[in-house]
Amino acid sequence: MPFAGMRFLVVFAVALAVVQTSSAAPPGVPTKLERRVTLEAEIVREMNQVRTNRGIHPFRSAPSLRTAARAHSRAMLELGFFAHDSADGTAFSDRIRRYYTNRGWETWSVGEALLASQGQEIDAHAVVQAWLESPPHRAVILSPSWRDVGIGAVHTSTAPSEYGGSEAVVVTADFGVRDGKIASGS
Repeated sequence: MPFAGMRFLVVFAVALAVVQTSSAAPPGVPTKLERRVTLEAEIVREMNQVRTNRGIHPFRSAPSLRTAARAHSRAMLELGFFAHDSADGTAFSDRIRRYYTNRGWETWSVGEALLASQGQEIDAHAVVQAWLESPPHRAVILSPSWRDVGIGAVHTSTAPSEYGGSEAVVVTADFGVRDGKIASGS
């Protein structure tokens, strides 16, 4: 399917008790993946501005969720797919759990939003606006239940498969909440 413009998906699940560079890539594989660190920080700032304007506490930046989000954005561009579940079929919540553990918490929940944009540049305001214009995305961004966030924004000049060899930026936003720290027994 040809890749055109921006596309986005969102899903969230509740589970309780849950740049790499290559010089000679084979055909159809991105030749270079670049993290967009500034874009990641700007997206968090933009989402927090929207939340605070509505009296909702801002997201805390969670390094473990950022690592999970970056890894997923990289995988989507390397392997040419666009989905919450991993290319091998691993559910998004299980993938995120590897980084943002549920171990030691009474309550654990994660959600995710994705966006893909053709070309090299997209700004944080456009990303957040696209999500706010979609009811499921809007619900996630404006839910006071989510406390932590990690953004992974990755660019390549030649994305395979789903992206049709086009230049693309993929953004993954992983949301989480952990509550009720369980005391370790002796």
